[in-house]
Amino acid sequence: MRLVKKLLNHTETYVILIALLFGVAVEAVSHQFFSNTGMVNLARISMIYLIFGVAEMISLVCAGPDVSYPAIASLSAFLAASLFGGEDYQGSILTVFLFAMLIGAVCGAVNGAIIARFNFPSLIVTLGTSSIFSGLMYGPLRASNTVLHGKMAEFGAGSLFTVTNPGSGLTAQMPTQFLIVIVVYVIMHFVLRYTMFGRGLYAIGSDSVAAERAGLKVGRIRFFAYVLGGALAALGGTMYTCNVGAIAPSDLMGGELLVIAACILGGVRPGSGIGNLFQVIIGIVLLTMIQNNLLMLGIPLYCKDVFTG
Repeated sequence: MRLVKKLLNHTETYVILIALLFGVAVEAVSHQFFSNTGMVNLARISMIYLIFGVAEMISLVCAGPDVSYPAIASLSAFLAASLFGGEDYQGSILTVFLFAMLIGAVCGAVNGAIIARFNFPSLIVTLGTSSIFSGLMYGPLRASNTVLHGKMAEFGAGSLFTVTNPGSGLTAQMPTQFLIVIVVYVIMHFVLRYTMFGRGLYAIGSDSVAAERAGLKVGRIRFFAYVLGGALAALGGTMYTCNVGAIAPSDLMGGELLVIAACILGGVRPGSGIGNLFQVIIGIVLLTMIQNNLLMLGIPLYCKDVFTG
């Protein structure tokens, strides 16, 4: 009985129940949701948002919402794809991701420097820098849709395994990039749980004044939180670019509200020092399920924003 009461006091319990009920409803109509292909497709569709969710959670925990990560992701991925997305590049795919993450870290450093130095609200700062980054991309850099070739296209087309639904004959591939998601979550779990930086994020979010009195470098930790968030955003943006096989700068713009909503729905509390990776996962998975399975229930696509809300 105590265990039940304890579970009912956690937001995660209700999110998981809603996800299961929604999954059962889709399964009852399509008989495909809980199949092997359904689960692989859910993981494939969620993986980019799972990376963005980590970047957003870091900002939410220690300061507030970051609405600039789609612009950072788009700008970083565009620059990386412009340099390494042709047939002539035959180097390592790791170089592509490291270059993009470096660009993302620089963009994140701009956010972090302003927020740490002037203590401005993160929403206002990142809203302004989002316009700057997207303006640079579409203005001086003249970003446009371009098909990828070479290493980036090959990496995006790679798969770990393919599953076949014995009933319908449908197949689904698990992208190689899903390994990146696993690595990121393992590393971030260690960082958030076992390092002074990770503990500092939660302490600052809980009470920044008390954290400073305890000897934590509040400004420095917030600065590097946004540097890390920018690098992760760039990683997710480059993964998306490889996955679709093209430079599509506008595709990610506007996705910040979905990820912020998913994090908060999962149990992350903005500027309160409350949030963990499990909450990010269940929030992202639930909203991804809603966004991509409404048609199965006979609900028009234009209603998806209503259901997401």
